[in-house]
Amino acid sequence: MSPTDSRIAYPPEAEAFWVAQAELATEKTGDEALERMTPAVAHLSDLFTTERPDKKFPDYFADPRLLAAYGVFFLPQSFTRTSFALAQACGLRGWKPSRARPAILDLGSGPGSCGVAAAHRLRQAGFAQLDLQGVDKSPSALAAMESFAQATLGGDVTTKTRIGDASRPETWPDGPFDLIVAGFVLNEMPQLDQAAMLQWFGELKARLAPGGLILILEPALRVTAERLQRLSDAVAADVMTRIAPELDALPDPQLGPGEHWSHETRAWEAPASTEFVNRHLHRDLREVRFSFAAFSDAPLAPLPAGLSRLISDVQIIKGLIRFITIRSGQIESVEVPTRGLSKHEVKKLAAGFGRGDIVSHPHPAATKLRLANHRELRVFWTPEASRSL
Repeated sequence: MSPTDSRIAYPPEAEAFWVAQAELATEKTGDEALERMTPAVAHLSDLFTTERPDKKFPDYFADPRLLAAYGVFFLPQSFTRTSFALAQACGLRGWKPSRARPAILDLGSGPGSCGVAAAHRLRQAGFAQLDLQGVDKSPSALAAMESFAQATLGGDVTTKTRIGDASRPETWPDGPFDLIVAGFVLNEMPQLDQAAMLQWFGELKARLAPGGLILILEPALRVTAERLQRLSDAVAADVMTRIAPELDALPDPQLGPGEHWSHETRAWEAPASTEFVNRHLHRDLREVRFSFAAFSDAPLAPLPAGLSRLISDVQIIKGLIRFITIRSGQIESVEVPTRGLSKHEVKKLAAGFGRGDIVSHPHPAATKLRLANHRELRVFWTPEASRSL
C-alpha cells in the first residue's frame, strides 16, 4: 500500500465539495477561484501560528472565503491525520465498534475534518449506516459540516450538529457514542491543568458506549504534544486502556529535557487543489505531523512480545541505518548494518518504515544495540504495509 491507499487517501468527493465552496465564495470558477484562496490561507496560517490570539479565537468560519480557504487547504491535512491515527487503532490493534450502527461524536468539530474522516474510515470498514454528531461554537462551521458530510459520505450517514463548547461538557450530547474524536481542541484550552484535563477526559468516557474509542489529536509542536502525553500517561495509569500510539501503559520516557518528543510524521499526497493554492505559499506539504492518543476498554487481542515503536526519522549513514525506538518503556538506539546492499537497496530499506511504525528484532532490550544484519529487522506494522525487510 501507499499513502494513496483508499483507507488513508483524501476522498475526491471531499476535495470537490470544498473547491465548489471556493467557487461560491469568490464567484469565480476553477483555478481562478483557487487563486483567490491564497491570501485567505495565508491569513489563517498566521492566525494559527504567529498571530495566534492569547485568549479567544475569532469565528473565522463566519467568513465564507475563510471557511472555503480552510476547507481547501487545512481540512485535508486534519482529515488525513485522523485517518492515520485510526489506521493504528483499527489496523494494528483491531478496534471496531461493537454496535451495527455506530455513533460518532466530533467534539470541537469545525466543518467536520476529523468527524467526517472517522465516519469515512468506518464506512470503508463495512459499517453502512452511521450517526455523526458535531459540536462547535461556530454556526457557520456546523452548517458546512452537515453539507460536507452529505457530499462525502452519502445518505446512509445521519449528521446532526449542535452549538457547544469543547471545554464545557454540559453543552455536549449525552451519547452513548462508539467513537469520540476531539481533534485539535485541547491546545485551545490552556486554562485546564492536569487535574482539570483528567476531569474533562472523564466526561468523554461517560459518553462512551461499551467497547468504544476515544481519540484525541493535537499539533506536533513540543508544547502541545507533551501536554497531551502527560494526560495520556495519567489516563493509561488507572483510568482507561491506551491502545495507541504507545504499545503499553508505561510512561513515555521521552518526557523531559531530551531531544525527542512523541509525535507522528507521515507522508501523504496533498489534493491537487491544495497543491495549487500552495504554489505561492511554499508550505511543506510532503508530510502531515501530529500527536495523538487513543483509548478503549474493548477486549482486543494482545500484541506479540518484543515490539518497538519508532520515535525518530530513519537516518542513512555510511554502512548502516539508524533510528530510535521505545520498547517496554525504555528508549533504544538501533543500528542496522547495510554492508552488501547497493545505494538503491539502502534507500529502499530506509523508505520501508518511519516514525510511528512498529518493528521487531531478536535482540534483548538495550540502550544501544546493533543488529547482525538488515534481515533481523522486521516491520510489524505501518499504515502502508506490514512486511519483513
